[in-house]
Parts: sequence; C-alpha cells; structure tokens
Amino acid sequence: MNSLRLLIVDDDQLQARLIKSNLERPGRIRVEILGSAREALDRLAREPLDAVLTDLSMPEMDGIELVRRIRATDPTLPVIIMTANATLERAVEGIRAGANEFLQKPINVSALLTLVERAVADRPLREEVAALQQRKAESSAGNLVFGEHPKLDAVRQFAVQVARATDSRVLITGESGTGKSLLARMIHDLSGVPGRFVEVNCAALPPQLLESELFGHEKGAFTDAKALKRGLIELAEKGTLLLDEIGTLPLELQAKLLLFLESREIRRVGGTQPIAVRARVIAATNDDLRKRVRERAFRQDLLYRLDVAGVEMPPLRAMPEVIPELAGRFARSLSVEMYRPAPELSREALKVLAHHAWPGNARELRNAVERALIFHTGGPLHIQPPPADELLDGPPGVPLEYGLTLEEVERRYIEATLALNGRELAEIAAQLGISRKTLWEKRRRYGL
Repeated sequence: MNSLRLLIVDDDQLQARLIKSNLERPGRIRVEILGSAREALDRLAREPLDAVLTDLSMPEMDGIELVRRIRATDPTLPVIIMTANATLERAVEGIRAGANEFLQKPINVSALLTLVERAVADRPLREEVAALQQRKAESSAGNLVFGEHPKLDAVRQFAVQVARATDSRVLITGESGTGKSLLARMIHDLSGVPGRFVEVNCAALPPQLLESELFGHEKGAFTDAKALKRGLIELAEKGTLLLDEIGTLPLELQAKLLLFLESREIRRVGGTQPIAVRARVIAATNDDLRKRVRERAFRQDLLYRLDVAGVEMPPLRAMPEVIPELAGRFARSLSVEMYRPAPELSREALKVLAHHAWPGNARELRNAVERALIFHTGGPLHIQPPPADELLDGPPGVPLEYGLTLEEVERRYIEATLALNGRELAEIAAQLGISRKTLWEKRRRYGL
C-alpha cells in the first residue's frame, strides 16, 4: 500500500500524540493532529487525506457532526470515531451519520491500523458505487424537472448542490402547479439516501388526524387506537420527508414539528419514549410564510428552522419559451398512458399556448393536453387553453415585498409584462408608456 496520510482530531492532545506515536511508520504512515472539528474541516478543504480519526466528545462541534460535514462533500473518505464513553445510541447515531467504524478507548492500535488500511483499500470500490448511484439518480431526476430555460437550469443546479448535504433542510416556494413536489423528489433521488421519499400534504388531512399521521400513536392512545401506528416522520428514516402546504399546519403541531427539527426525536401520541429519526425535511408552500408570521399564523422560529436552503419554482408565465416543449412532452407521456400513438402538435396551437398566462402552471397545461387527447380523432393535436375566467384567470399580480429599490420594482414589473404578452415590443412599450428604444435599453440593463 502507498504511504497513508491520516488526521487525528481530538481536543485531548496527550491522547492524540499517544495514538500518533503508535500509528506512524516512517515512509508508510504520516499522522497529523488537530484539536477541533473546525480546524479539521479547514484542513480537508485545503488538501485531501486518506482517513480521519476523530474523538466523539469535543467542544463546539462533536465527532458525529464532523462526520456529517465531511459526508456533505466527500461521501467515501474513511472516518473512524473514537470515544471513551460509548453508548449504543451514540454508536448507532455515528454510523448513521456516515462513520465507517466506532471504536472504544483505549484504542487497540493494531486493530485500528487494520481498520484504516481496509477502509482505504475499499475506497475506490465505494467511489465507483457512489458514482453509479449518482448517474442513476441524475438520469431519473432529469425526468422530473424538465424544460430548457435559465430559470429551470438554476433550479436544477440548486437541487444538485443541496442534494450533497443530506441533512440540510430545504424550503421550496412557488405557485400551485409549478412542480414543487417534483423538485423535492429530484433532491431525494440525487441524494442517494437509502430511505424512502415520504410526502405529506398538510392541507389534505383533518387537523385532528394530522398529529397521529405525522408522529404515529401507541396502542390505546385514544379510543380508535387499537394497534401501534408508526407515523410518516418515522417512516422517512434515512430518507426524505416532504411537508407540502406547510403553511396550513396548525400552530400546536408547528411547535411539535419544531421540537423534532431541533432534537431529531419524536414521541408517538400516547408514548413516553423518544424515537430518534434521521431524515431530511423538505417543506413546500405556495403561501407567503413571512406574511403568515406577521399574521401570527406561523411560527417565526419554525420558519428559520425550515428555510436553511430556499428556492422558488418559477411560474410558467415567466417562461413562455418552455410551453411548447412541455406540451409536447405531456402529449407523448399521456399518449403512452392512453395506449395510442402520440399525435403531432399543430404550430397554431403551440403559439396560442405560449400566449396564455396559465395561472395553474404546468398542472393546468397538462390538463389541457389531456383534455385535447381525449377528444382527438386524428390529424394534428389542437390544444385549447381553458376559457378565461375573470375571477381565476385574471392578470396575475407582481409580488413586491417591502425594502425593494425602485429599480428592482421596475425590473420585476417589466419582466412580468414581457412574460404575459406575446405581442411586438412596440406594443408592449406603448402599454408601459415608454418608447421601444427605452424598453430595449431597460431589457439589456436588467438582463431580460
């Protein structure tokens, strides 16, 4: 085996030097010592190492959290946790976090060296398996959030980045029908975690049942609790929990959800024992949660916990260029479901679709395609947008929050006006009350 570079992370320098003196072999094994997890992360960012040996109990950041941080950027680096106060629960938590081994102090150096060499030798195989899983996830995820547009490219790039941090919470916002749950599924698939993807629509369950559905219940907890029931949070162990329509969650359950996010533990209804659950939580909403906080309908501390990494799904009207592509894709997939050949889409129909506002976004577009296929009798497929409804399909507003500059307000209004219109620039400029040249200059200035 080539020369190994090992890093010992331990705030007990005497113990670390003792292990180093027993591990080092001139020309074969070189050992470095650092006294904190943060120093270790900085060291790993500068230069790769072959393995990390970390103490469990350290100030500021313990060994398990260090493992999680390492796994967010390097899923295959061998990491071994060492501790003098091991418990079964902490050992399980360390392995779940991604540690290769969990060893009791005092350390048997010969056994430790064997573990390190075996983990380093197995690393290429783990890297190959991880790469295969990533390629498989990316190929399936590409079928979830599709469409050629810079806004969608940014969303897909966001998914790739947050997928690496398998414990980070995500908040997905956007109008109804924009594909928030599909993005959540894409993040789950790209993460490569072994657990399930569990989706909960908080608005679809009655408040009196929601707590039992989320947290489960013990036998006899209430009149109809005739058997133990595992909650949906518990079922998401080692996987992803999507809380859709999170803004509708009752305040009393918001407090219980906040406790779970802080402790990573739940208690079933009627239960007394805490149950550890390691799952990524993704929340999705079409509500303005900050407005809900001001209205005292949503907890501010819960919002802070959920909004670690946030992204907004763009509405379809902001991307009229992708409408023909989406319509064609929906037509092909729905034709397969209906056991009929996919018809050609007429250019006239696609032009009409691109000029429609689509307040229901991709879901509404898909419904229009399905409706056209049901009544299609031959020839090109003519897709008609649903009839305009002054109450439901009026001109959408432009979201503006306090604190924006006038320049940003102008940029958003021009962007929304351009997205809603399929007319010539001269007509749009006239609607805005400016010249065509001025509109062209503002588009260039704002990158529209």
